[in-house]
Amino acid sequence: MDYVTMIKDDEPQEEEEISDKFLCCVCLELLYKPIVLSCGHLSCFWCVHRSMSGLRVSHCPICRDPYLHFPTICLKLHFLLKKLYPIAHNKREAQLLKDEQARACFSPQIDEPKAKLQSLSVSDECSNTEPLEDAKTVNVHENDLPKNGISKDDLLCSACKELLVRPVVLNCGHVYCEGCVVDMMDQESEKIKCKECHVCDPRRFPKVCLALEQFLEENFPDEYISRRSGIQKTLAHDSKGNFQEYHKEGTSSSDENNNNNNSLPRWANPACNVHIGVGCDSCGVYPIEGERYRCIDCKEKMGYDLCKDCYETPSKVPGRFNQQHTPDHKFERASVRQLLLNLNSIGILVGGPMVHEGRDESEEGPPDSDVSTSSSPE
Repeated sequence: MDYVTMIKDDEPQEEEEISDKFLCCVCLELLYKPIVLSCGHLSCFWCVHRSMSGLRVSHCPICRDPYLHFPTICLKLHFLLKKLYPIAHNKREAQLLKDEQARACFSPQIDEPKAKLQSLSVSDECSNTEPLEDAKTVNVHENDLPKNGISKDDLLCSACKELLVRPVVLNCGHVYCEGCVVDMMDQESEKIKCKECHVCDPRRFPKVCLALEQFLEENFPDEYISRRSGIQKTLAHDSKGNFQEYHKEGTSSSDENNNNNNSLPRWANPACNVHIGVGCDSCGVYPIEGERYRCIDCKEKMGYDLCKDCYETPSKVPGRFNQQHTPDHKFERASVRQLLLNLNSIGILVGGPMVHEGRDESEEGPPDSDVSTSSSPE
C-alpha cells in the first residue's frame, strides 16, 4: 500500500492518509522532527539518535551508507509534514513529549517560523478592514493553492528563492537545490558553506532527498520539470568543476573510509582518543575523536560538548538536546576515559564484551561515564 491511514481518536470520521515516503524507516510512523542523512534517507530525530553507534561509524538503516555526523532537524520538512498531517503530527508530538519528560532528556524545541506568525497578525488586522472589492479575487487565490494546502512558498530554495529542484539537505538542516549547493562549494577546501547559518558542512557532498523530490514532482509537476531541465543543463556546463566527481568520491571522511577497511572499532586503538558515547553539539560528529571541550556552566544531564574544530570557531550554536547553552558559558578540556582491556581475550577487539574497571560491559560503553552527554544513544 502507498498510504497509511491515521484516525483521530475522539473524532473517528477524520482520517489522514500518510504517504509511505513520509514514514520513518525505523519506527514506521509519521516522521517527527525529521533528520535527513547524507545519503538522502529520512528518519525521526530520536530514531537516528538511538541507531547511531557511540563506538564506531554509524550506518543508514536503509542503504547502510556510513556516516559520522548526527544532522540537525530539517525545519522545512518538519513544518511541511505538520501542515500535511496535523492529526498524526499532534499525536506523535504528545507521545514523544511524554517520553522525553519521563527520561528528562529533550529534543530541540521548534518554534513557529516568524513569517507565519507575522502573516497571522496581518490577517487579524485585515479582518477588521473593508471587504475586498469583488469575490472573484478570493476564488483566484484559493485556486492557486494545491488541495493539500501546501503552497510553493513552503518549498523554496534557501539560496535562489525559487522552487526546490533536486533538494539537498545540509548537515545544518537547511535545504537547497542541488545546483545551488554546487555553487556554494569551495573548490580548495571542498566544503559547503551554508548561506543561512554560515556553517560549513563537515561531510561529503550530500545526496538528493528523494522523498522530498518526489513530493515536489507530484505537487508542482510543470514548474518542477521546467526548472530541473534548466538546472541539469547548467550543471553539465559548470565551469567550477566536474559535478559528477562529487558523487563518485564516496565518503570523503578519512575516519569513515578507515573504518570500512578495518573491522576493529576505533576505541580499540589507544592512540585514537575516542570519547566513547559523546558527540559534538555543533557539527554533530559522534563519537568525538581527539580533543573535546565540555561546558562547565550547562547544568542539564545531557551536558554540552564540542569537538576541537567547533570549539575553535566563533559561533557556538544551541545544544542539540535543548540545552540552555549561551555564548558566555565557559569550557574545560575533557580527558578521554581509559578502558582496561582483558589481555587474555582478543575477542574484545572485534565486538566481544570489554572489561572496564573490573566489570564486563557491552559495546554501549561504561555506565558510569558521561556517555549520556551530547549525542549518546539511549
